[in-house]
Amino acid sequence: MPKHAEHGGALAWSWHHAGLVVESLDRSIEFYRDTLGFEVEFLVRDMDDQFQRTVGVDGVVCDLAQLVAPFSSTRLELIEVRDVPAGLDPRLPVHVGVGHGAYQVRELEASIDALVERGGSLMGEIVLFEEGRAVYCWGPTGTVIELEEAW
Repeated sequence: MPKHAEHGGALAWSWHHAGLVVESLDRSIEFYRDTLGFEVEFLVRDMDDQFQRTVGVDGVVCDLAQLVAPFSSTRLELIEVRDVPAGLDPRLPVHVGVGHGAYQVRELEASIDALVERGGSLMGEIVLFEEGRAVYCWGPTGTVIELEEAW
């Protein structure tokens, strides 16, 4: 992999995807495919432990798909979440309509430190996925940021 320039205090080198919690994954995939031409690149059903640890909410389960636009490298992640406990913070990325931006970094801990130094905080914990380590964080203004270690 060629070395890309790193930017900002978190040393992000790539915007990876935008994520969105949806009411129905299958209907959303159909809509983005048929209406806007997106193609499914990755699909996983019944993700539990990894998702629970990432968002910091016990008991939730998700179905997740990453779609790619054929006209650009734009990647959209759609997440349907089930078993959401009542009374959770409405900003958490388990509620329909809540989104996040995901950025690739080379040194996850250093990037987290930079985010925290600037007023951000961890949402859940660092989780190892098949593609590499990732973590959800709060930005200082309440936005959800995912940092993914480059793989």
